[in-house]
Amino acid sequence: MNVLGIIAEYNPFHLGHAYQIETLKKETHADYVIIAMSGNFVQRGAPALVDKYTRARMALECGADLIFELPVLFSTASAQYFAIGGVSLLENTGVVTHLGFGTEHENLTLLKEVSDILMQNPPVFQTRLQQELKNGLSFPAARAKALEAVFASKEHSNLPQIQEMLASPNNILAIEYLNAISLLESSMVPSPLLRKGKGYHDTAISEGFCSASAIRKHLQGGKTAIDTTAMPESALQLLTDYPHAFLFEDDFSQLLHYKLLTETVETLADYADSSPELANRMLNARYSFASWSQFCELLKTKNTTYTRISRLFLHLILNITSDDYKIFQKQAPDSYLRVLGFRKSAAPLLSAIKKSAGMPLITSAADAHHHLSPDALSLLQMDITASDIYHLMLKTKGSQQLRNDYRHPIVTIDCIKL
Repeated sequence: MNVLGIIAEYNPFHLGHAYQIETLKKETHADYVIIAMSGNFVQRGAPALVDKYTRARMALECGADLIFELPVLFSTASAQYFAIGGVSLLENTGVVTHLGFGTEHENLTLLKEVSDILMQNPPVFQTRLQQELKNGLSFPAARAKALEAVFASKEHSNLPQIQEMLASPNNILAIEYLNAISLLESSMVPSPLLRKGKGYHDTAISEGFCSASAIRKHLQGGKTAIDTTAMPESALQLLTDYPHAFLFEDDFSQLLHYKLLTETVETLADYADSSPELANRMLNARYSFASWSQFCELLKTKNTTYTRISRLFLHLILNITSDDYKIFQKQAPDSYLRVLGFRKSAAPLLSAIKKSAGMPLITSAADAHHHLSPDALSLLQMDITASDIYHLMLKTKGSQQLRNDYRHPIVTIDCIKL
């Protein structure tokens, strides 16, 4: 049995996602498709546009067979931890044979070369990395410079391609997925797919494969005329019928401001993605706070990106600290396979996972404590708290009929509705 695994956010699900599932399923001859999907908060440091159960239903109606929730500690992490968490989850199903992911570079050999250098950590790389960090570059920028130095020392003919490759978020994630496969000694076959249509950061709604960023920006501006040139019909219908408000970073501004007013330099420095320097800047500037996005813009620098700051703010409101990431000092985080939804025809897949999984299979949050280790139970509590905070903000925008993670049923559907 071939099973395709994909790590995704689907924020929201669009035509490019449907194309990825359909194409990779054919290329890998997969019998089933499993998605490790971010919950109510995503990696760029923001709330998901719509809740995790609605996005799970979108994916199931558009080609996926089974959706697991990627724990919030992983889904809101930097690319390295995001990838390790997702790959570990799929590996521990015991059934995933192929890892699918999008890239903006079709040369898998070159992606693997970069991955190998990062895993081998040669002296040329180490020296240049430390030099660039001392020069004030952020870690991602310093690492890119160090990689370029390694390829330059080899007089590599593809140096211009390397520079272009490292400028793309999709390629950076692809490299991290390859690193995670090596680190976890996984037998999953990397199955990249060249991205089609608009770029990751493109914000224009147009015919063809537009980005999720474009759809979110369109909706944030108060426009509602998304059509099937951007999203599959069934996903679009779920978005149109969504009974709650769409959520954006600035909806959490008051909560963030409260946290900033009640923290010290020492406690601010403890949060994931923070540092003593950033903590001082946040504290000194907190009386200039106007909104989440405004404060990100105020604090960002050449070497500290908007995304890192936004992710730090998210960790602040979710109470996720640097110490919480110490679980990655183990080869694989102690986690769980929490089902968000499945197609009824995928019952044989669930049966196979029950027999071969390397992590507990969770179908009920209320019963999870019977099956989880203390570390895994702490991870689950983070997910539940994150959902509660997400629901708190929905309530402030008028939503009343909300079911928490203990009461919300698993999404099940009978068939694909592309």
